[in-house]
Amino acid sequence: MNSIPYIDIHAHHIKNLKDTITVQNIYPGEGFAAFNGRNFYSAGLHPWHIKSSDKNNAELIMIEEVLEYDQVIFVGECGLDKKVEGNYEEQKRVFEAHAFLAEKHKKPLIIHCVKAFNEVVELHKNIHPQMPWIMHGYNGNIQITKQLEKMGILFSFGKNLFKLDSKAVASYKYLPIEKIFFETDEYFGEVKKMYIQGAKLKNMSLEILKKAVWGNFNRLENKSTGLF
Repeated sequence: MNSIPYIDIHAHHIKNLKDTITVQNIYPGEGFAAFNGRNFYSAGLHPWHIKSSDKNNAELIMIEEVLEYDQVIFVGECGLDKKVEGNYEEQKRVFEAHAFLAEKHKKPLIIHCVKAFNEVVELHKNIHPQMPWIMHGYNGNIQITKQLEKMGILFSFGKNLFKLDSKAVASYKYLPIEKIFFETDEYFGEVKKMYIQGAKLKNMSLEILKKAVWGNFNRLENKSTGLF
């Protein structure tokens, strides 16, 4: 790549864009393509897919197996979601297991969080992780954003940036660019659209924003081993 690429830090759909590096989410047991220089992966058990403790443990073993591959650069997505019916304590146990795997394999953690920011804060205080935690699809209010930022947590923004009255936009405007990433998540389009909107909201050029996020992505390497 001659120019600075876009970074799609969390995607659920396969993308083969020459100007974009994509981190595609995979679930336990899913395969992934051979490395082409632009396709990285994250592996985790989503809180929507929590089952019995025995089944969860079996899937955690599968996750740890794929973490041995260099192109699987993140653990997750994992996390806490209070909208999900079922055993919330099991959600917390599985989330903590992912955090342990992130520390063991020296790979950042991608977090799904719905109505559970206080619990994530508490777990972060208890775990004292050395690896970065990244809140994906972030839509928290300014108060929780300030608290998470002080803890060193990073933030990934997606389509909520187009909702100008959203909590995501207010938090995005507040945060320093060194704390920010962009994602498509379930969106089928290009992450470039998030960058364009992000540049408008920050009143900066697209190229400056691309360079900043590229720097953020590469700094993750300094916290990890074998990312690239």
